Amino acid sequence: MTAVESSGNAAGDLEFNAARAGLAIAVRQQAVETYLAALEKPPDFVLADPPRTGLGKPVVRELLRLRPARLVVVACDPATLARDLGALTGGGYAIERMTLIDLFPRTFHIETVVGMRRMV
Repeated sequence: MTAVESSGNAAGDLEFNAARAGLAIAVRQQAVETYLAALEKPPDFVLADPPRTGLGKPVVRELLRLRPARLVVVACDPATLARDLGALTGGGYAIERMTLIDLFPRTFHIETVVGMRRMV
């Protein structure tokens, strides 16, 4: 399993927490679009948890090039999620399930978890 994180602090926290939990995770500290662009073989599964700005065009472009069989996006901004889902569904992915999670009660913030699969 490989995790990609652009923030040095977050990558360090991930390594610490994974080791503490006994998980074998290879942590790559670099921009996601750079990591994906270097891949030649598609991963079987991608879990993306982008910042409020969303996946963005470079990451979506690389995901559509690689065409992983399954894709899960955890999003905190409905507008950027809608933009990214439009591009992904237009590129051959189908939404299988969508779940809204209220992590911050009494605020307008919600997390959305979207499970997608590549169409043949």
